[in-house]
Amino acid sequence: MSRDLLPPERRGNHDLPPPPGEHRDRTPPPLDDRAGSWEARHQRGTDPGRLPAAPRRTPTTDPQHDLTTGPRDEPQREPRREPTAQPRRELTAEPRRELTAEPRHETTAGLWRGLAAEWRRYLRAEWTKLRTATETVWLVLGIVAATVGVGLVVVLNIPCTTEFCEGDPTKTGLTGVQLGQAVVAILAVLAVGGEYGTGMIHGTLAAMPRRTGVLAAKAVVVTAVIAPAAAVAVAVSALAGRHFLPADVSWPSVLRATGGSVLYLMLIGLLALGVATVVRNAAAAVGVVLALLFLFPILAAAAPDPTWERHLLQVGPMTAGLAVQATTGLDKLPIGPWAGLAVTAAWAVGALLAAVIALEARDA
Repeated sequence: MSRDLLPPERRGNHDLPPPPGEHRDRTPPPLDDRAGSWEARHQRGTDPGRLPAAPRRTPTTDPQHDLTTGPRDEPQREPRREPTAQPRRELTAEPRRELTAEPRHETTAGLWRGLAAEWRRYLRAEWTKLRTATETVWLVLGIVAATVGVGLVVVLNIPCTTEFCEGDPTKTGLTGVQLGQAVVAILAVLAVGGEYGTGMIHGTLAAMPRRTGVLAAKAVVVTAVIAPAAAVAVAVSALAGRHFLPADVSWPSVLRATGGSVLYLMLIGLLALGVATVVRNAAAAVGVVLALLFLFPILAAAAPDPTWERHLLQVGPMTAGLAVQATTGLDKLPIGPWAGLAVTAAWAVGALLAAVIALEARDA
């Protein structure tokens, strides 16, 4: 510590070096005197280099005073509340709700509305798939081109020098139906076989779990696509036959032949659809359908017995169904026009029933 900062009484010359030539006694004063004087000065507070000590507060026994904060307020307590009995709540039973059955006509109407909405969804889905397929347009055009083209070739190669040609000109003009039915079969087969080939049938059955409804929607859509193409092709072929081969034939017979030919092509489409669903392979299904169509006339031509020949022509889907095209010599036909068309319809229904059984019994 610097000498100037010490109190005057503590400043001594013994800390400074003596002047030259002078000897100073460096013996310190007695310890008791120094300590006594220092302790006395410290207790009395007379040390000028130290602040006076604050008076010490003695604790009091008054509970209303605090040593640090002064008087303390006593917390006020709320008066104790005596519990009071709550009035008992009476439980009243609600009036019983009587369950009344809805009128039967409303339930049935709701069921039919739900089925109609589901059916529209199925039809929309199948129509979208068939419409967006690239081969659909070409096959529809192929139906018209094959039916009309073959009919024109046959009609133009038959000479007719009289006023009324011999034979059945209407049936001759509709010869192209035999080739057009093959294109119809291919279109119907691809509507199902294409999905099995690409594996899309799994997504179809997952989105539309009613398998019978899926098959019915496919049948409706395929028929709706085939019908206009067949109507145009048959109408043009029949008019061409009437123009190049005039004949004394009533118009009701001509209309029956043309209308029956359109129905025949539609039934062939349903037959092919059912076969494709059972076979689940497009190429194999086309082969099976063509075999069913052309096998019976080949066997009938090879039959040695006329009775067997007649029976084979009656049960074949093509030979029986094309009997509806005849406008002359109906008594010489192995089967009547509408009866023959009914045989073709039976083949189509049988194929669709087999398709339903196979579709429900097997995995996709």
